[in-house]
Amino acid sequence: MIQIFLLGILIYLTILTPALLHTNQYEFIVERFSVDLLSASYFDTALYASYLIIGVLTAVFSNKIGKRRIFVYVGAFGSAVFFYLLTLTSNFPLLLLFRFIQGGFTVLVWQTLMTLVLDHSTDKNRGKNMGIFGIFLVLSMGSGPVLGGILARLGVLVPYYAASILSIVVFLLSIFLLQEPKELRSKPTLKDNFLIAMNKPRLIIPSIFNFVDRLHMGFILFLLPLILQIELEVKPELRGMVLGLFSLPYILLQYPVGKWSDRIGRYKPLILGSIFTGIILSLIGFLSNFGLFVIIIGFVFLGIGNSLSAPPAMALVGDMVKKDENAVGMGFFNLFGNLGIICGPLIAGYLANTTDFVTSFVVAGLIEFIALAGAIFLLIFVFKETPQIVKPIQDSDEIPV
Repeated sequence: MIQIFLLGILIYLTILTPALLHTNQYEFIVERFSVDLLSASYFDTALYASYLIIGVLTAVFSNKIGKRRIFVYVGAFGSAVFFYLLTLTSNFPLLLLFRFIQGGFTVLVWQTLMTLVLDHSTDKNRGKNMGIFGIFLVLSMGSGPVLGGILARLGVLVPYYAASILSIVVFLLSIFLLQEPKELRSKPTLKDNFLIAMNKPRLIIPSIFNFVDRLHMGFILFLLPLILQIELEVKPELRGMVLGLFSLPYILLQYPVGKWSDRIGRYKPLILGSIFTGIILSLIGFLSNFGLFVIIIGFVFLGIGNSLSAPPAMALVGDMVKKDENAVGMGFFNLFGNLGIICGPLIAGYLANTTDFVTSFVVAGLIEFIALAGAIFLLIFVFKETPQIVKPIQDSDEIPV
């Protein structure tokens, strides 16, 4: 149990480091490098692309060498170095390269920490341990922008210095306290992920929801601070508070919504959350015309919409596969999520640069509705299934393909 709490603390500090940087990207990128909003979006896209590419390689090599801690050591130390190097370069292409490398080192840490939770768990305590770990994970995502905004008030580079220092803390804690698991559990390769998709094609349904949810996460994390800065002239610390308020419903509602989906089925909250999210997203640009308070209310409701869809989508993966396929099923699910979060900043940057904020968020809402329609079409007309209560698959059940 001590190792699980240590892993929770380490994941909190690790995810906190990139989250600190979201609130003052306008000052750090647009003003310092004199680039447009589309170019500025490449900063986050480089990060998420490294998560996708290096994340797959981490899974493969971690199993091959049969070690975990070395990836945390190397990742944490490398992150510290490249968070600092981001503050030194005055060349924008070099900045993007450093961002990609920093993301690669960061994903070495957080993906290995997630794997270690499974390594240190048994069939009897895996759910509880993942719940404890998940609390630290979600808290870091919610508190990071808030703390980043406070630090950004002290100076545009201060959040980057703080991220470097926190990475050193992770490095030191890992060296002195982190334990190598006695028995390593396998982790899926990219080939395994595609094989599970061929054998269990229904996994495309929750994966579509994850793709669009993560797309909008990347979209919002990039565009929200910009709309607050450009349209409302909000200072970095208050931008961070708005991002934190957007994350708050997700933190508070994740457990009850997941439990609710156990009772009424996965599809009802998924569809409700998707419709609700699409409507609110489409209105966000208009709400900015009515001042800061109104747009804050809008983003709180947007957080509620996201919280309705995320837990049922993850649970639906478990419903569709056998227990010994949970890892590969979740791997395929997360592959779509990583692709989505790469697309989010790119779409946001392109739309904001070529149209306006109102149009940008209307398009984001339309993407939500298109994804929902596509998922329902596949569910009803391809898989011949109605959106109702889904009975979880047991190990002994025959799984339809």
